[in-house]
Amino acid sequence: MASVKAVVTALRNIGRLPQLRHLSGSKKSFEDLVVPLTVKSASTINDVNVGVEFGGILAKDALASVLSQFARRPAVRKLGAEHGLTGKFLLQALASFRRYCQESAVLPVDLHIMLSDILQNSRHVDDLFPLFLRHARQVFPHLECIEELKNISDLRLPQNWYPEARSIQRRVIFHAGPTNSGKTYQALQRYLAAKSGVYCGPLKLLASEVFHKSNAAGVPCDLITGEERCLANGQTCSGHISCTVEMLDTRVHYEVAVIDEIQMMRDLQRGWAWTRALLGVYADEIHVCGELAAVDLVKELLVSVGDEFELHSYERKTPLKVLDSPLGSLDSIQPYDCIVAFNRNDLFKVTRQVEASGRSVAMIYGSLPPGTKLAQARKFNDPDDPCDVLVATDAIGMGLNLSIRRVIFYSLVKVTLNESGEKELEPISTSQALQIAGRAGRFGTFHESGEVTTLRMEDLPALKAILTKPTEPINAAGLFPTLEQIEMFAYYLPKATLSNLLDIFVSLSAVDENRFFMCNVDDLKFLADMIEHVPLTLKVRYVFCMAPISRKKPFVCGMFLRYARKFSRGEPLTSDWLARTIGWPFSAPTKIVDLIHLEDVFDVLDTYLWLGYRFTDMFPETEQVRAMQRELDVLIRESLQNMKQLLKTIQVAGLFEQQGLNFDSRNPATAANAAAVAKDSSTKMKQATTTTTTTTTTTTTTVRKGGVIQSLIKQGLLTPGMLGFILQTRSQRISFCNVSFSWRRIRPNKTILTTNRHQQNRLACCCAINVLLVVDLASRATDVPPGDRCDTCRFLARSFEKGFNDTNKSHFEGGNTAWENENLGKYSTSETRFIEIMELICSKKSKHVKEESKIKNLESKCHAMAEEYEETLETWYYHNRKEYPDLFDWFCIKTVKVCCPDNTFGASCAPCPGDPKRPCFGNGICEGSGSRFGSGKCKCHRGYQGKLCRHCDSNFFKVHSNETYILCQPCHESCKGGCNGEGPKECHSCRAGWIMDEDTGCKDIDECESSPCTDQFEQCENTPGSYKCVCAEAFRREDGVCIPDPDVPRPKPVFFGLLAQQVLRYASYFGLLLSFLLILLRPKTPLIVLFTCSLVIIALIEAGHAVRMLNAIFLGDQAL
Repeated sequence: MASVKAVVTALRNIGRLPQLRHLSGSKKSFEDLVVPLTVKSASTINDVNVGVEFGGILAKDALASVLSQFARRPAVRKLGAEHGLTGKFLLQALASFRRYCQESAVLPVDLHIMLSDILQNSRHVDDLFPLFLRHARQVFPHLECIEELKNISDLRLPQNWYPEARSIQRRVIFHAGPTNSGKTYQALQRYLAAKSGVYCGPLKLLASEVFHKSNAAGVPCDLITGEERCLANGQTCSGHISCTVEMLDTRVHYEVAVIDEIQMMRDLQRGWAWTRALLGVYADEIHVCGELAAVDLVKELLVSVGDEFELHSYERKTPLKVLDSPLGSLDSIQPYDCIVAFNRNDLFKVTRQVEASGRSVAMIYGSLPPGTKLAQARKFNDPDDPCDVLVATDAIGMGLNLSIRRVIFYSLVKVTLNESGEKELEPISTSQALQIAGRAGRFGTFHESGEVTTLRMEDLPALKAILTKPTEPINAAGLFPTLEQIEMFAYYLPKATLSNLLDIFVSLSAVDENRFFMCNVDDLKFLADMIEHVPLTLKVRYVFCMAPISRKKPFVCGMFLRYARKFSRGEPLTSDWLARTIGWPFSAPTKIVDLIHLEDVFDVLDTYLWLGYRFTDMFPETEQVRAMQRELDVLIRESLQNMKQLLKTIQVAGLFEQQGLNFDSRNPATAANAAAVAKDSSTKMKQATTTTTTTTTTTTTTVRKGGVIQSLIKQGLLTPGMLGFILQTRSQRISFCNVSFSWRRIRPNKTILTTNRHQQNRLACCCAINVLLVVDLASRATDVPPGDRCDTCRFLARSFEKGFNDTNKSHFEGGNTAWENENLGKYSTSETRFIEIMELICSKKSKHVKEESKIKNLESKCHAMAEEYEETLETWYYHNRKEYPDLFDWFCIKTVKVCCPDNTFGASCAPCPGDPKRPCFGNGICEGSGSRFGSGKCKCHRGYQGKLCRHCDSNFFKVHSNETYILCQPCHESCKGGCNGEGPKECHSCRAGWIMDEDTGCKDIDECESSPCTDQFEQCENTPGSYKCVCAEAFRREDGVCIPDPDVPRPKPVFFGLLAQQVLRYASYFGLLLSFLLILLRPKTPLIVLFTCSLVIIALIEAGHAVRMLNAIFLGDQAL
């Protein structure tokens, strides 16, 4: 077990599959997956270097010579190969051994003595190999168990995986023929007549169709798909089963089995399921239906296991004619026509154009729910329904019976996945073309024959060549690692992740390449990486990752991650929780994007049902979820009835018109114009390429930047992060643009599509339009401008770090603590802590956000970004936190790439002008500094000017300057046209309102001396260089005139008001009279004198009152 532990240690350093392109389809060298370990120096015994005591000190120069001689020995390479040391392993082991011997302070005693003996010529250099091998096994611990791993991954005899099937003599009848030849019908007749049977179909629609037909014919049949179980007899199983091919149970015995569409064995994603069914179905009689191209391979596989083989060939029941003329225009559509496009965008465009002509259209494409597809098919087939035109993708090739009279190919190219797992644009194959074209004139409908053509004339010769070319024979069938094989791998590599196990398994696997190939494991690895940090057992993790989920749908992937998290905590996933999480219920969509979201929600419910069949205790409410799914299916059906209104929300054509391109690519002048635009763009794309990589996907798209894209990035309107989002979600469109503007470059070995001027122009037009669509998609990728997006990211990073610090607990405080300590270690690295941080993220403002108050709806934008990049944050939390402690730097600058380091700007984070530490010489702001937008130009502070802000402005003077610094101060306010220094005396000239004085310089002119104010209630107030007229006290200016201000408090009358004044007045008169009489009678009495003085004072007060009354008469009430 010591070696196993060593292997576990080594596996911690095994790198992920580099995110360059789809690589898992082709075997990646095992040597590229293993990282050599560093061997520590030996320790001394009681501080005594025993090796030196016995062998002496080793001379460095002589030691280096011996090690170089050892590395060059042919015997070393031969012996190393016998022990698994070849290629990079051997070179890396030799380099590590050299460093270890030369740099270690203490060497193992036996190694030190061996080197000493070799230096003294008493031993041969080859004698060093055993010690080198010991070191190599420490560097690469997997060498201890490499043979066991190779034996487990030996896939050369997959027929031996099914002992039940090998225990009986099987009779296989191959029904070979084209579409609409009745081959499946003949096989099903034998299936219905048998006592027990199983039908294996490629789609849920086909399995459901056989299920209903069988029960209608009086043969009880059960339906088994990945998401649904229907028992014909209630609680008891029937003898007949209709299932999707992946759901076949190879341990159950049947009398008859039917395997439909056997040519799917060559499919790079699902081919393994047909190989498994063919080799493993436990049935006495097997009916295989499919193309003639699969006959040779099927016969070879069956004969190798001793099965009997029969071939029944069929011809098409109704004729299929390739027309000599194209449709030419969508205005020429006729009833029961079907237009086939290969992506949803073209589908919507065609639908909008056809409905604009007044026709009712049915739509069928892959992401629609099965019930909706059937409803659209019934609508099209119904002669009483006004809908008589079908617009569809290649999804009509299987599973639907349609009354199509004529199939019209909108285009002949589609994005495919090649054998290396790479996406490329290529013409449809003969098999695909025949499968789609064969839907026309189906037997049993009222059409006696079928017709097929193209929309454009330039495609018609290519279509004829494709349909007449013999179908290429299928040479290999797909294989896929089973759960049992992965579990055995995990026994030897217990700490390796599921993604690591798949990488190593594929790299070590041995496959009979003449008959088999390894299916693409990228989708499985993608899901495995997504839930790697979620604590699940290997078996549960493998089952979760086998769920049929498209990694192109972020919402579905996000819900898948939530399923895994809740499952890991042992919490049952109820329908109430699911409804709250997805935002149930939904209203009718008003835009296409709303419809697409409903389709994604349907897939989320599908995933729940798929997992519910496998984990019934944790997904207990499948019936409630199935009811939700039926309700959603109805809503999507009703939405398609309103497709005309939904399509009005797509304003794509306006974008083209703004760029000077007509949306009608059939116009030759337009095509030439677009070709010129594309050609001009292509000449500018020859420089740097940008590779956008995300930690949540194993696909990276490379786009050559040029033309519109380069211009937008340069202007800061499009950031690399935004471009990466576009490429990730629109990889098909970008792949189309990456193709050279020559059909010959698509597939050099394909002679069907030769270089044609019209074809080149049309493809160039499409590419130019796609480049413009990148611009449109860029604006949809984010709701915030680039600058706000950087500040939002800054706020998000600081908020996450704050939550990280706030949750810095010393122990786990909730849940099953014993389980947590055993499986996750400390709380600091647990899933629980991450969930707590994410729940509180963006909830509080961060002081680190620049100009935070200027960003509207910052918290909502932060939450949107956190949801968009949740998996990226998880990657930092679980894997990159120690290496990159600054989340802002790792997340916003290096990963999402919406920000730049300080004092840099733009898409490539170019340095701001001036000194790197003091951009713009400290006298200005670098436009866009710290973000991925902006021009990088210096916006100078007040008083500075120039490109680098190194000069003083016209009304400033230089105080101090050197090579890296300049200080400017403002001139005196009286100066005009600059100055030589501080003060008014240094002015070059004076401003208006000032006059030059020989002694003092610019002197202020007192304009008030000339009485410039004309209003009688105005007063003149002199100001530096000017003057101003102000209203007198208690007045205010209104409409240019000074009027009394009603807001100024008025003096209140003395004593008791007017009555008191009148009483006082008459008392004063009476007092004066009384005083006069007393003076006459007793003039010398002191009291009389005092009283007389008082009356005189009162008289004076009364006189003052009289004066105020006179003023009021002339000046108004305000004088009171």
